[in-house]
Amino acid sequence: MILILGTMLLGAFLGGLSLQKSPQEKPQNDVPVTPAPDEPETVPDSFLGTFDGSDEVPEEIKKLVTDYMDAYYLSLYTLEKQDTAAFFDNELSAAVSDKAIQLLCETRKLHDYDFSLTNAKYDLTVTDYFVENGDYHLVLLEDDMMCFAFIPGVSSYAYDIENHFVIRKADDQYKIHDLNKEQGYYLCFHDECETVEDVENRYDQLYHELKDMITYNRDVLAHKPVSPSSKTYTDHYDRNAAVQYLDRYCHERNPEWYNYASTGGNCQNYASQALLAGGIPMDHYGDVQWKCYLDDGPYDVEVDETEDASGRSRSWVNVGYFYDYARDNEGSGLVAEVNANLYSAEPGDIVIVGNGNLSHTVMISKIVDGHILVDSNSIDMKDFPLDAYTYMNVILIKILGFNKY
Repeated sequence: MILILGTMLLGAFLGGLSLQKSPQEKPQNDVPVTPAPDEPETVPDSFLGTFDGSDEVPEEIKKLVTDYMDAYYLSLYTLEKQDTAAFFDNELSAAVSDKAIQLLCETRKLHDYDFSLTNAKYDLTVTDYFVENGDYHLVLLEDDMMCFAFIPGVSSYAYDIENHFVIRKADDQYKIHDLNKEQGYYLCFHDECETVEDVENRYDQLYHELKDMITYNRDVLAHKPVSPSSKTYTDHYDRNAAVQYLDRYCHERNPEWYNYASTGGNCQNYASQALLAGGIPMDHYGDVQWKCYLDDGPYDVEVDETEDASGRSRSWVNVGYFYDYARDNEGSGLVAEVNANLYSAEPGDIVIVGNGNLSHTVMISKIVDGHILVDSNSIDMKDFPLDAYTYMNVILIKILGFNKY
């Protein structure tokens, strides 16, 4: 089964944001935006930058992969679905590709701002290549840079997106038989569709759900007043320091901390580190805690939720447990509002996303012209529009400040 929607699909459908600051928050300096590269005057013939580690791969396979990727990126660029059926050798894979790209394009057109691209580039790095039972297996990592028309001057990045192509040759032609892309809303097609009819029905369901969500956010949520929090705190959160940490480690890992990327994901670990950099102190008191005490060097700290300044709480690395901590904590430590109005978001706040459950944490890096941009680990992203993210459910955890012990 093909998995297509790659780097961008809709999950946080915000409309054009007019964000308001909570009166309890100390004003912060604006975070500078990294300038985008010069925009091409015409749509590029190819969006490929580099194709590293591909010396063993036959040129015909490399061309098939890049032609397919270019068709995908051209769809993102113009918001006009490109026909990819000719790249595949089975009807079901072709149907998923077609409907996934169509869903991406058509839902982005529902916004009241221009979701097309003004510049884009992708780089590929081969991590494995082998032939098994006549099938050619090509595993590669995809990095991309995209400039969205609705946030001019901003470059958005995604890194290390794993793609596994299974390619077959028949009648002297190579065709894609299967494609697994380890990112994106495409999973809703892959996990639930066994026939072409299933794909078409799933598309109709998703399109109407997404349309309803976009309409609600634009016409209802954006107009709800943002009420100040009733929670109190003694110390302010240093949002600028947290954002500086986010940008520094969005595509590398702080060597002082253990990396959980291979054991479930590093997203909440990364977010916890950024909160700590912003001045939120570890909290080892009470029934809900947030801590990760290191003696030296990066290692997986043992879970220990006794009221001692030692060990690690599950909330440090687990999305659901962190949500519980942010919701339930009283007294010392973090003070936050969970399920806050998204239109009160500021840089340094946390957003938890998922499809039916709390599965991934991102943090707000910038707000540009009312649009929320996020950084994340596993998958690594920098200044990525939340509007273009890949999940249906979006929860804002508003960081207010903290109380000292």
